[in-house]
Amino acid sequence: MADSSQAPRSPEAPSTAKAPSPRAEATPPKSKTASPRSAGSPEAGIPGQTTEPATQQAEIEVDEGIADRDSVTDEQLSISGYTTSVTSSVYDYPTENGRRYHAFRHGTYYGPNDADELDRLDFNASFLTKLTQNQLHHAPLEQGKVHRILDIGTGTGIWAIEIADLFPDAEVIGNDLSPVQSEWVPPNVKFEVDDVESPWVAPKYDFIYCRFMAGAIADWPRLVKNTFKNTHPGGWVEFQDWDLLFKSDDGSITDDHYSMKMIKMFMEGSRKVGREPSPGPLLEPLMREAGFVNIHHKQIKCPLGMWPKDPYLRDLGHMNMIQALDGLEAYNLRLYTGVLGWTVAEAQVLFAHVRNEIRNNAFHAYMVYHVVYGQVPVSKK
Repeated sequence: MADSSQAPRSPEAPSTAKAPSPRAEATPPKSKTASPRSAGSPEAGIPGQTTEPATQQAEIEVDEGIADRDSVTDEQLSISGYTTSVTSSVYDYPTENGRRYHAFRHGTYYGPNDADELDRLDFNASFLTKLTQNQLHHAPLEQGKVHRILDIGTGTGIWAIEIADLFPDAEVIGNDLSPVQSEWVPPNVKFEVDDVESPWVAPKYDFIYCRFMAGAIADWPRLVKNTFKNTHPGGWVEFQDWDLLFKSDDGSITDDHYSMKMIKMFMEGSRKVGREPSPGPLLEPLMREAGFVNIHHKQIKCPLGMWPKDPYLRDLGHMNMIQALDGLEAYNLRLYTGVLGWTVAEAQVLFAHVRNEIRNNAFHAYMVYHVVYGQVPVSKK
C-alpha cells in the first residue's frame, strides 16, 4: 500500500455549468501483456491494481523518456493495426450525424450500433479483460454449481461466448438492445433483444454479469435490486464500471484542458437525459442496500495515453487511448448537439482539441475502474 502522502487527490465533483463554446479562447497549460491464466485465479504484482481503494494506490510512474509533445501516430491509434430470431423492426435502425443507432427502445441509449462501433466494442472487450488481469470473472464461481448465467448488455457477445466455453454445462443468456451478435456461438449460448430495465420474467440465474453500462441505465438502484431478486440464493452478481472523471497524480490535468471540459460536459449531458455516466463509485453502496453479502470491491487505475513507464500500464494506456478516441464522436456528438445545444461544427472543433491533447501527452491522466461483486444470501432452512 502506498504512503498516504502519495495518494492521488480526491476527484472533484463534476461541474454542472455549461463550459464555454470551443470558439471561445482557451489556453490549456503545458506540462512537461499480462499472460493468460485461468479465470478467477488471483495474480499479484500488476502495477496500478489493488484491492485497496484507488486513493491509496501508488502513483503511476511517468516515462520521462517520452517528451510531452511526442505525438502518437495514426497507425498507433488504429484498432485494426493493434490487433437470433427477432422481428424486423429491431433492424430498422435510425441514423443521426452519419451514425446508426439502436431501433429497439430508440432513445434509451445514446451510443451507436454500426459497424465502426461494433469493432470498437470488440476491441474494448479485449481492453477490459486485460485491465482486469485476463479474468473473465472475479466472483468465486464453482463448476457444477453454475447452471444459468446472464450477461447484461452483451454487445457483440464476446464475454458470453467465452464464459460459455468456461462453463459448458451452464446456459448463458446475453441480452442487448440490438441483434448484432455472431450467429456462430457455442450451443449453450442464447442472445436476446431486450431492455434490462423492463420487467424481468425469466427464471432466476446463478451468476449475473454487468460490465461497462455507464450511460446506458436510467435507474441503477432498481437494476441492482433486480439482479438481487433474480439470482438464486448463494449465487453471485458482478458489476464492473468506470468513474469517468479524469484524474492525475501529478496535477498535470486541470479544468483548463479541453479534455477535462469535454468529459465534464459529457457527464452533464448524460445526466440531463437521465443516464448516470460514472456508476463505478455507486456500485458497492447499491449492492449493500440491495441485500448482497460477501461484497468485494476492487479499484483499478487505468492510464489514458502512452505516458506510463511500466510496459504493462503503457500498453493499457495505449489501448485506452485507442478506444476513447475512436468513440469520441460516437458517444459525444449526439449529446452535444441534441441535449447541450451545440452545433456539429462547434463539437468537432472541441473534439479536435481533445484528440490533439491526448495524442501529444499533454497530461498524465487516468480513470478508475471499479470491480464489485457480491453474493445473494443462502436461504435459511
